[in-house]
Amino acid sequence: MDKRQEMIHMCKELRLPSIRAFIQEEAMWKNHKTAEDFLYHALMQEMQDREVRAKSNRIRLANFPEKKLLTELEIERLPQNAASRLPQLKTLDFIKEKQNVLLIELIS
Repeated sequence: MDKRQEMIHMCKELRLPSIRAFIQEEAMWKNHKTAEDFLYHALMQEMQDREVRAKSNRIRLANFPEKKLLTELEIERLPQNAASRLPQLKTLDFIKEKQNVLLIELIS
């Protein structure tokens, strides 16, 4: 087994899918002249991909009964308090401020 195949195998064992994909791409070997540069970009890609997967997992594990876009909300069916706050939600500032938003449907 050559070194590249061995690295791919190690990435599988260590569960580093982004680095494995990085190693498998022939263009990546040509674009990065030094081992330090290659490793830096491979690790950066792994970190970015893990962040995306972590967000997806948190959403999946939240077990939301249904997903709905803000544009799909029926404003006339919202309580007055919620309808008045909808423009503020649409700015998405709560994301920048790392605030949680819970929308609960009350069945009467």
